Amino acid sequence: MNILFAVWLILAAPPFMSEPLSPTNRIRLDRGEIIRQCDREQGTQSAGYSLGIYHVPIEVMWQALVSLPLYDKFVERTTVSVLLDEKTKDRVVKSGLSDADQVEKLFAGNDPNFSKPDPAHPERIIVYSYQRNTFPWINDRWVLLEMNHDPKNHIQTWKRLAGNIRQDYGIWSLEPYGKDQTLGILEIHVDLAIPATGPFVSFAMDRTLPDTYRGFEAIARHLLKEKTSTGR
Repeated sequence: MNILFAVWLILAAPPFMSEPLSPTNRIRLDRGEIIRQCDREQGTQSAGYSLGIYHVPIEVMWQALVSLPLYDKFVERTTVSVLLDEKTKDRVVKSGLSDADQVEKLFAGNDPNFSKPDPAHPERIIVYSYQRNTFPWINDRWVLLEMNHDPKNHIQTWKRLAGNIRQDYGIWSLEPYGKDQTLGILEIHVDLAIPATGPFVSFAMDRTLPDTYRGFEAIARHLLKEKTSTGR
């Protein structure tokens, strides 16, 4: 496990996250459980923590995690997922718009294949991800994220740049788990800018986190199917 990520797990996360592969966690994971916890933070912001198993090899799972343009086809509640180039990103950030339909009009001329090296860590890649989401309890939330991909350590981090989601940052980490399986470790901090009580947020997390794991595994299986069909 990456040393910095391990330190983060110890200092910032709930007890079940401090030792992801503890005997107790393994029993729950092998039963197919998505181990999760939601904590209320300041104001209307909440944090979610989870562990879950993907039944695909880690390299395939990593490709699924970073295949952001496929999120809207496989991840429930993600209705639009587009990568933006630097100029389009800047237009969105400077616009100050909150309505998603108006924001998407700024995408004309966008190059969705844009990416750039992280200046501090050239082996990592930075992309700008626009995501539009619909939830059962609140309609049409969008966010523009700066995402950092570390392929060596299989870590994806992100932070909010703009959106009518007030805050959104977090980290995904992937670890090998048994034969052709992958452990997915998630921490996410989100503020949807709505009044939310503790029980409500816990209910929301229970609904969304398992769907997120299933969505990413569906992307991985789609990629495996494509690889098989093309013989690559």
